[in-house]
Amino acid sequence: MPLSVIADIVAALAIVLSLCFVAWELHQTRVQSELSNWREILASLTEFKAITNDLGYAEFLIRAHGDYHALSEAEKLSFGKYCEQGVHIVGNFLKHNESLPRKLEGLEQAIAVHFAELLTTPGGAAWWVEAQKRGIFMPGTYTVTNKLLADHARRVTKPT
Repeated sequence: MPLSVIADIVAALAIVLSLCFVAWELHQTRVQSELSNWREILASLTEFKAITNDLGYAEFLIRAHGDYHALSEAEKLSFGKYCEQGVHIVGNFLKHNESLPRKLEGLEQAIAVHFAELLTTPGGAAWWVEAQKRGIFMPGTYTVTNKLLADHARRVTKPT
């Protein structure tokens, strides 16, 4: 076998190995990016929940969830921003989870339940009605949120 044929074979193998290595590196980069996104989303959720460590704010949230309409305008603003943040965190989670080849279904359900509890209290539900009237989110946010709330209601009212 001539030396040029052997050199061509070695060169072809080197190209194939290089392409395999690049594909592996891209896969590793994607995995690291997904993990980074998950860490950011979970950190946001943790920070969101941790606001209740301030007992004064926790007491305010209990009042707000009990009767949104009894709040002062400043309290409505504060509660509204709190709820908006929750909606955005869940939206980011769902968008990221939909892009994964294998969805994290257990975590998705846990976050959906937490989210539904935010908007199914009397105060949370009243805020959500007002938020929809004001149009403060993108249209798709209302569709996704209302679907999550309907799914939650079906799970809660389903006979055991």
